[in-house]
Amino acid sequence: MRIAVIDTTIGSETTNESHVFLPGFIRGLTAAGHEVRLIGAPAAAEETFRPFEDSGAILETDLWQADGFVEETAPVFAQRLNALAPDVYLISASDDIGWVVLPMLKPAIATLAIGYTDSEAFYLPVRHYRAFLTRVVGVTPEVCVGYVLSCVLDKEKVEWISHDEPEPPGGGDENLRKIVESYENCFEKAVAEAKNFPRETYSDYPLMETCRSRFPLWLRKLKAKL
Repeated sequence: MRIAVIDTTIGSETTNESHVFLPGFIRGLTAAGHEVRLIGAPAAAEETFRPFEDSGAILETDLWQADGFVEETAPVFAQRLNALAPDVYLISASDDIGWVVLPMLKPAIATLAIGYTDSEAFYLPVRHYRAFLTRVVGVTPEVCVGYVLSCVLDKEKVEWISHDEPEPPGGGDENLRKIVESYENCFEKAVAEAKNFPRETYSDYPLMETCRSRFPLWLRKLKAKL
């Protein structure tokens, strides 16, 4: 399976849950035989990705321009991502670019997002782009409930995969293997759903209010109504 994982927060000064989780997770996916492309922010420093050196991932940092407004960069990113043709597009943690591209992706690509914490930072983009997400993963029951209640998602689209399972006797990578297996099952269901229930694509879907846009918010709201 070809899996594209985007995390544009890698290298940021503040360490978040995704930075701790991703290196081992991607290493587990590639060890299981999957092709993983890690999508990071353009022009990120080389040392930013050192935790991923032995992960087996293919690093992608040139799929869009670092400068420019999201209206300009998202179509370019969508075209290049569609050309890569992953089976799964997984949003780990991203600013607007990772989300804005969702309506432009080919329907055959299963689209997923991970919610690490019970917070609006994860709910807001899911709420806005829920029509273009095949499935979402919550790492705690609270996040899963938030997806259903705050984001108005069908509970069938929400999967609980804990990242903090107790270490079994003997330790090792047993926990990681179980987590990877849980995600593999989730990916397989998402790929089947994307095939059986293809979503529509939109090149001009309204942007989130938090997007770095060349248009002021009042004009974006007006354009969305027209």
